[in-house]
Amino acid sequence: MNDTSKEELILEAAMDEFIARGWSGARMQSIADRAGINKTLLHYYYRSKENLYIKIVSLTMESFFGSVLKNISRTKDFKDFLKTFINTLVDVSSDNPRIPMFIMQELSRGGEAVLSILNDVLGKHNPPVTAVMLENINRAMAEGKIRKTSPIQLIMTMLGSCLYFSMAEPVVMKIGAMNGLMDGFDRKAFLEERKKEIFNTLYRGLENREGEQ
Repeated sequence: MNDTSKEELILEAAMDEFIARGWSGARMQSIADRAGINKTLLHYYYRSKENLYIKIVSLTMESFFGSVLKNISRTKDFKDFLKTFINTLVDVSSDNPRIPMFIMQELSRGGEAVLSILNDVLGKHNPPVTAVMLENINRAMAEGKIRKTSPIQLIMTMLGSCLYFSMAEPVVMKIGAMNGLMDGFDRKAFLEERKKEIFNTLYRGLENREGEQ
């Protein structure tokens, strides 16, 4: 096994350990056991739990927000921006359900290290992903394409609508199975339908209706 494969195993194992136990509960020995290596080799790659944790958080957030920025930077108008944002987040979170779970779990703990890494990741791109989002929202409001709204409220709604799906999916699938709704279930088709449902709900709610404040 080459060094790249070993490091990938370590990072996968560390992700599992941090999701299961969080920063405070995670143990280097447990990570080594999950990766199928000895603790000495683990310390050869990462001298401390803190270094490994920072690496995991950085890679996770970069993968997540980097994908979003890459795609929304190419959009033509607000409608295209909103649809692309939704499609990207649903695809990334459904393909890698541990990513949004890990990010939310760590942010909910309020660790300064996590917030610092998030700030670095969001700010390292030029322009930052937040700036691109705000530009699209503010321009759409200024042009009358959508109603006046709080940009931060809209961003929270967009994120929540897309990210909560990956955590709610197991529960919803279980409920569906219990009620006989899963016969012939096609997950790919379901995800495409989910994207359209989120888009239609958000876009129709943002439409600039005459006389609406």
